[in-house]
Amino acid sequence: MSLISSYLLALFLTMVIELGVALFLGFRKKIEIIAIIFVNLLTNPILNYLLLVNNHFSFFKTNLLIILLLELLVVLAEWKLLLYIIQDKSSKIFKLSFVMNFCSYIVGVIIFR
Repeated sequence: MSLISSYLLALFLTMVIELGVALFLGFRKKIEIIAIIFVNLLTNPILNYLLLVNNHFSFFKTNLLIILLLELLVVLAEWKLLLYIIQDKSSKIFKLSFVMNFCSYIVGVIIFR
């Protein structure tokens, strides 16, 4: 599988998983679904690009701690972006962001490792 195909598959799986989690948690309004798609189209490629550039130039050793820190940054960024767009209770949106990213991370580890 080519690098681009791999990244597109990762993006697609992330969106499917995170939308599934959002639907399960009760986020079903059109604006909520569009916001989740938009936010994923923003954060997922940035995260994967940072990992790709780091793997090429070896700025730092990529280990579990680095991956988890980057995932935490994604959770925080998505939380703030979704909070701005959806304008719901902050703790509810944080839970959404955390659970979506936790689930997509676990599935990603299972599939891509």
